[in-house]
This record gives sequence, structure tokens and C-alpha cells, in this order.
Amino acid sequence: MTSDARDEVERFILGDRFSCLAGRSAWRQGGIAHRHYDLLGGAESARLMALDLAEFVGSANWSARTFTSFVATFEQPRGVDELRFEELLWQHLQLLHEQDAENYRWAEGYSSDPQAREFAYSVAGHPFFVIGLHETHRRWGRRPPFPMLAFNSHEQFTRIKGAGMWDRLAEKIRKQDIKLQGDINPNLHEYEELSEARRYSGRPKPAEWQCPFAARETDRERELAPTGV
Repeated sequence: MTSDARDEVERFILGDRFSCLAGRSAWRQGGIAHRHYDLLGGAESARLMALDLAEFVGSANWSARTFTSFVATFEQPRGVDELRFEELLWQHLQLLHEQDAENYRWAEGYSSDPQAREFAYSVAGHPFFVIGLHETHRRWGRRPPFPMLAFNSHEQFTRIKGAGMWDRLAEKIRKQDIKLQGDINPNLHEYEELSEARRYSGRPKPAEWQCPFAARETDRERELAPTGV
């Protein structure tokens, strides 16, 4: 099953409709870690994924020239609409966080409030930008054959920007997006203006949208918190 899923991921990423050129290059160079799970929004899948992501964070070299990412795919559910996918995405990220918070604090320098501009999703103390993809996504370049979550490191984003490569990479992706669908992904217009949590599922949000995710204190943070008199 896992080998079959990997073959499908490869066909998707290397296919003509996939717009992220950095992701395509990373796959060819072995920079993407892929794991396949049973159920998006399932507790057991989240538990296993927390272990795999912690291992990924511990072994990744964010300073390498090759872009790296963690890609999780799920056997089920298939063919859900974008609203249900968004619900399952946040259900899964909540379950994943509950597992992660047993051992790790939130990524330093980033907010755990999903409504905050400084928010980034944290796993194993590392900040990630999460990209959700699914079969019925409104953008053609984000339609894999099953639910998919890609975890991209903010630390790596910072290094790319520092090297002066960010604008050039973003421009290439925009051009590919226009070629595929005739316009730029509207989610890109919100970048650095509002919380990135609004963009994880790919569904455009009304101004009053409230993220259903809630971070919890770690055991260590509770130990350090001042006690009442």
C-alpha cells in the first residue's frame, strides 16, 4: 500500500499540473520525506504521524541547498468536498498537536494563536507552513489522488529569503499557476497580511472566519507557570 501510494505521489508531483517547482525539484533530488497513513482526522494516524514528523525534524538539514519537505498522504476519505476537507485537516492538526504537546513546546518565536499574524504550526518545536491538497481542490495543481498534507519549514523559507531566492521562486510558481489555470492562486494575496492558518486548506475564507484549532500548554509549561497564593 505504501509503495503504491508513493508511486501515485510521484506521478502527481512530477505531472504537468503540479505548480510548485521547488517541490518537483526536491522530489527528484530525494528531499521529500513521504509517509502514508490510513485516515485523515484519525487519532491513530495522528499518533504515528507525530512520531514520523519528530524523526523528520531531528534529521533534516534546513541549511542544505536542496529544498526539503514532509508529505503525508491518507488512504481515506476520498472525494470529500473542500469544506469537509478543511474540517478534517484541522481535526487532524488538533490531534497531531495533542500528541506533540506531550513532549515538545511550541516553536520559539512563533505564536500558537491561529488568528495571529505570527502563527505557524509547530511540530517537535519546529515551525511549519502546512499545505492541504485533495481531489476536489479548486486549484487544478492541488488535486492529488488522495488527501495530502505538506509540511514546509519556516526556517527553510527564511534561508531562501536570505539568499535572495524567494521572489524569483514565487514568480516562477505564479507563472506556472497562470499557465495551468489562467490566474494566480488568490490565497497568495493574503501572504504576510493575515494568519497563515487561513491558507492551509486552500479554501478562501470570509473575513470573520475563526480557526477551530486550539493549542494547549505542555506539561513543562504548566510546571513553570506561577501558582496562585
